Amino acid sequence: MPDNSGIVFHSFRVNDRKMSIEQASAGIMSASALRRFEQGKTSPYLETILPLLDRLRITPSEFFARKNDFEPTWTSSFYGSVTDAYNHHDLITLGGMFSKLHEALSSEPTDLPFYHLDKVTIQSATGMLQATPLPSNDVSFAMTYLKSQRNWFFYDLNMLRYLPTFLDREDLVWLAQNIFSHASAYINVLNNADLVTDIVVNIAISLIASAKEYDEAANLLELSHQNTVLRGKLEFSIQRKVLEAAIEFHQGNPEAAEKKHALVLSTLKSFDAVWDIQQVETLWPLLIKKD
Repeated sequence: MPDNSGIVFHSFRVNDRKMSIEQASAGIMSASALRRFEQGKTSPYLETILPLLDRLRITPSEFFARKNDFEPTWTSSFYGSVTDAYNHHDLITLGGMFSKLHEALSSEPTDLPFYHLDKVTIQSATGMLQATPLPSNDVSFAMTYLKSQRNWFFYDLNMLRYLPTFLDREDLVWLAQNIFSHASAYINVLNNADLVTDIVVNIAISLIASAKEYDEAANLLELSHQNTVLRGKLEFSIQRKVLEAAIEFHQGNPEAAEKKHALVLSTLKSFDAVWDIQQVETLWPLLIKKD
């Protein structure tokens, strides 16, 4: 399949930015070299293309999205399908994805971990909907993989979104203490803030509800506030306010905690937020349960 990078760049330069070839190439390469690239006669190295995209103020993701006719990658399509099925409580779709996974990844080398991790993701989403446990060998496999990675990217964070519910106290504490060292460098650059926010909330819920690690949960929320992007995401989060109330409950101030919980419900009712009300009313008894 011929490389259409030059044609796509030409489209951005001429049709979108109305920029001359001299303006686009100045200080980066010769105008004739850029012209050959746009004509498909050469393929510059990526370190050359990136400055050209910067000159047009076009991000690499925008460039490659157009280059691929806005078709999603397999990874983004997979996680989009899992998220959509989970949000709609669609167990049939999740089951179908699980049964077809081997066929979808049949061209990949068998020694890669991703087939197993994709299975773990689907099983975790299904287990959360059905309140069923994840097999211990799958939990161990996923955590071993995460601990082996220097950084967590879009793929890893999407998998981790569904995992905290099934982790034991030791793994939850490890995640709470390490998530920012693995992910924070990419929160701004790769726009993973929403994913990290969801993971922080899910870890905090599990720390309180199952591990009974209230101080660790409080510390995790405090660390998230130190990141300006996450602070903005969490500032008006209903779940964060409920978590903080639950922590206060377990730290010996149940009356103040109940008042905060009541205030959250009152606010949601004033906005007729039925779904959020149901979520809070379901979550609260689990968070304040002591045994």
